[in-house]
Amino acid sequence: MAAVAAVAYGTGRFRKHHIYGVMSVGYLLYTVSNFLLQDTVSAGMGAGFTTVFGWLWWKGGGGDNTKRRLKSWASRFQGVRRTAPSHA
Repeated sequence: MAAVAAVAYGTGRFRKHHIYGVMSVGYLLYTVSNFLLQDTVSAGMGAGFTTVFGWLWWKGGGGDNTKRRLKSWASRFQGVRRTAPSHA
């Protein structure tokens, strides 16, 4: 997976945040397979790499459309100010 991502980045086909997304998905599959094989150490390391690459993808601009959708969804909800009861 890393070799494919490196070649795609080197040839200019993918931008950096796309590579992070591909690596995150690859490590997610690696983690699931190790979990099913009950290799907990490798599954834990894979989960860590999945998290790091997912975070780099999100912060690098990969999650912009997702962020926009979440903000528009959250704007539908109106907060209600509530006061605490005065008689304790």
